[in-house]
Amino acid sequence: MLVGIIDLLYDRIPSRRCDLYGYYFRKQFMGIAPQAVAVWCRQLGHRVHYRTYWGQTDPLRLLPDDLDVLFVSSYTQSSALAYAIATIFKRKGTLTVIGGPHARSFPTDCARFFDIVVKDCDRQLVDDILRRRFDARAVVSSCRPPREFPSVEERMPEIRVSSFYQKGPARR
Repeated sequence: MLVGIIDLLYDRIPSRRCDLYGYYFRKQFMGIAPQAVAVWCRQLGHRVHYRTYWGQTDPLRLLPDDLDVLFVSSYTQSSALAYAIATIFKRKGTLTVIGGPHARSFPTDCARFFDIVVKDCDRQLVDDILRRRFDARAVVSSCRPPREFPSVEERMPEIRVSSFYQKGPARR
């Protein structure tokens, strides 16, 4: 199964000045939870395509078109973009999942656009999502915080893609 994960870090209309800020600084604000989801998906035997969006290009160009599942992490400021991405991928038959601060704060609103809304997550919940054990518009949460969290070494592929200064903008 091909799993896409995108961490939305952008909340402004692109401009030359913001592009430079995003290139050097904004991409450093990537979340650890989306990276953990990527590691867990790999550990469960899935192919993973992880990206952060900090204003560098059209966000749809960062993701493959043939995803089976798409995880989106979003702040409220970028929720409209998250909803638009979910709408596009749902039309292609992709299972869409949202997590992050916006999903935790506004789960009912998120459920209008996403198949699954995650408030708190652990490896078992990710496995349940990938096995499609939830109905559409489900708001789910793990029973407890994760007991084991992926190490920096395990998350290094995602860290390289998202934030290394010399890596430059993420490209497909």
